Amino acid sequence: MPLRGRNQPLVALLWHTTVVLVLLTVGYYLMPLRMTGSGAVAGGRVVGSLVAWGMLLVFLRVATRRSHERLPAEYVRIQRLLSALYLLVLSFALLYAITGTVAPDQFSGMTTRTDALYFSVTTTATVGFGDIHASGTFARLLVTVQMLVNLIYIGTALRVLSSGISFPRRDAEPEPGQDAEQD
Repeated sequence: MPLRGRNQPLVALLWHTTVVLVLLTVGYYLMPLRMTGSGAVAGGRVVGSLVAWGMLLVFLRVATRRSHERLPAEYVRIQRLLSALYLLVLSFALLYAITGTVAPDQFSGMTTRTDALYFSVTTTATVGFGDIHASGTFARLLVTVQMLVNLIYIGTALRVLSSGISFPRRDAEPEPGQDAEQD
């Protein structure tokens, strides 16, 4: 078998995962952090942001279904774990960015949305360089929650990868010897 044929599922996994991560990052940077302007302007920003996120989620769902039809089950598990991890990182980054915008005294060294993403990644990676740190009680609570979620995620990911547990697929064929209509 040619090298290209053997690596095709891996290339598809990397391509699809990269597209998902890029789209999630773009959505992160488009999300408004504070409501400025009149009530109508602020409401319009929220509605526009929700519509954009909804469209992003629909696109991701369709692209994910197509990708999963071509990928082996173990690649699908890896892809879902990577996407879930990045979604956790972005969710906490968004919480940090909003907190830093509303209450700038909660974090030391955090001034931009990119700083919040950087801080979330360093917390997830347990690196903690110290250039940005939680200085307020609320920020410390958020960081503590992220660390606990990270521990739960790591334990779950290790369990999923080591035990061969797969996530259910709607279009999956029943295993040989299993009834298709088990309840």
